[in-house]
Amino acid sequence: MLEKTFLDKLESNSYSKKDLSKVKEAIEYSKQLLSSKKRLAGDSVFDHNLRMANLLIDNGADPEIIIAAIIYKIPDFVSEKEVQEKFGKEIINLIKSAKDITQLKTRNMKLNAENLRKVLLATVNDVRVILIKLVDKLDNQKDIHFLAKDEQKRISQEILDVYAPLASRLGAEKIKADLEDLAFKTINPKKYQEIVGFLERSREDRVDDVKQIIKQIKSFKDVNIIKIKGRPKHIYSIYKKITKRGVKLNEQYDLLGIRAIVSNEKECYHLLGWLHEKFEPIDGKLKDYIANPKPNGYQSIHTSLIVDGKKKLEVQIRTPEMDENAEEGVAAHWGYKGQKADRQLDTKLAWVKNILELHKDSSAREFIEDVKLDVFADQIYCYTPKGDIKYMPLGSTILDFAYMVHEQIGNHCVGARVNGNFASLRSELNKGDVVEILTSKKQIPRRNWIKFVKTSRAKSKVKKGIRLYQGLPAIRTYTLRKITKEEYDSLTYAPEYKNASCTLAKCCRPVPKENLAGIITKRRMISVHREDCDRIENEESRWIKVDWKETFNKKIKFYVVAKSRSGLLADLLHTIATVRFEVKEAKAKLVGNNSTECSFLIIPKEIDELEKLVVRLKKVEGVKKIFFE
Repeated sequence: MLEKTFLDKLESNSYSKKDLSKVKEAIEYSKQLLSSKKRLAGDSVFDHNLRMANLLIDNGADPEIIIAAIIYKIPDFVSEKEVQEKFGKEIINLIKSAKDITQLKTRNMKLNAENLRKVLLATVNDVRVILIKLVDKLDNQKDIHFLAKDEQKRISQEILDVYAPLASRLGAEKIKADLEDLAFKTINPKKYQEIVGFLERSREDRVDDVKQIIKQIKSFKDVNIIKIKGRPKHIYSIYKKITKRGVKLNEQYDLLGIRAIVSNEKECYHLLGWLHEKFEPIDGKLKDYIANPKPNGYQSIHTSLIVDGKKKLEVQIRTPEMDENAEEGVAAHWGYKGQKADRQLDTKLAWVKNILELHKDSSAREFIEDVKLDVFADQIYCYTPKGDIKYMPLGSTILDFAYMVHEQIGNHCVGARVNGNFASLRSELNKGDVVEILTSKKQIPRRNWIKFVKTSRAKSKVKKGIRLYQGLPAIRTYTLRKITKEEYDSLTYAPEYKNASCTLAKCCRPVPKENLAGIITKRRMISVHREDCDRIENEESRWIKVDWKETFNKKIKFYVVAKSRSGLLADLLHTIATVRFEVKEAKAKLVGNNSTECSFLIIPKEIDELEKLVVRLKKVEGVKKIFFE
């Protein structure tokens, strides 16, 4: 029966004859090998795989991922080579990757950093792997009561902590809702049954109310509604609402939901206008995710209304494309042969790549804490004065918002005007706030900022800013690569000895445009001194003519010794930037006597530029001396 239902659904979808043939071949192969393999629930592994594939069809998955689900676990019983010969390398790689995502199993529900990294890396490398894992989790959860109580709780908590939020961030809302409800049923069965009982008792009234409202909406003139239907609220979302609001279940009035599908974006706003004209809109409950999509690409208009004087109605308005995207998530944007079909998939995965990049050097504890916050925490959204929307975890501060706008805005942030009122850096933001960031050039990142920012982005940028603006520890390098001495250019030359090597004398350290004199050393090099250098005052008979080069074709290295202080390297880099030099390397180290020596590798064009640079560097606070190599 299950197989026939699956085949009927498969053939009703728009798969090619070739794909249908391959899927049917996979069914026969899986049935032959897995029908006799039993699960704890008593059914066969084949049935489990078929249910997984059925869920994937519901989510618009491509043939390759459906085949991978159907033959999932077969490599446990036959060689990978045999499976690859029958179905290809792509299929076997999908199965191997899905199986490689180990359970996030630890004591006291603390996630393992390495396993969590595996989940996120698999998501980036091929999002279909995560879809297989999600439907595997979903079908297994339906039979979880066959496991020991402790194991049931552990797996269910893992779903609420990781897999359901991950499904949400990938836009697979239906999978997310089903996962949450099943996990909640295991973790808190008493509260689950209480909500189910309440919904069942009030079901007839709610159905009648929705029918009447839909009838009214259909009577609106000049609105091209393709489809409109009641939208069931899932149990875990109701639980979260009553817990957050601190109200009793029978006081939860916004249980009526409707979704309207209209022909195009213009019609979405047209219908919204009608709804706000005919019903009383609730202040602060209009959310335009069409103009400002969620991070996972979700688009829709949400509004809440008062109907018949007391009933609260939530309405979602979207186009067919938006509806497909919301229901199927990443699967709606995955083409055949694993090719990414459009930019929306890249948008859905961008946050994963960002998380992994920000935390490539993080400790296990930092990684777990920040990923749970950035990926799995409840989100709020706030607006810039220009109307751009920024999404952040609940509890985010003014400073988190500033770093969402731009790194330098965050570095120099001193506060903000929130909805027109001044707020400090530590102030937490609320959903829908309009935030105008206030900055000062004198502000620099502070070490205590790390203690109150919430997002991993802000934490990463604050740490970077502290290194840049507040000075570096000994021999800390701010560099792209190491440069060998042979690559440096010489600043001077001897007209009579054009091939001779000229080096600037360490005793007097001449700088550009000072008058020079050269002395041939015992090592047959030319040591270049200032004309007034004490060391060569009595050696005038040995002097040779040397001059500053006018142009350069290699990098120049120079040093600045200054009094140690916070922000020294940042000030020097800023000064170099004002002369528009490209800095290839910058280093700083403590050299004693409360002094810091900073070295820079730059690419100048003319000697006049270097002269101008020296003049400006001498004006930087605390600078004691400047010399070139």
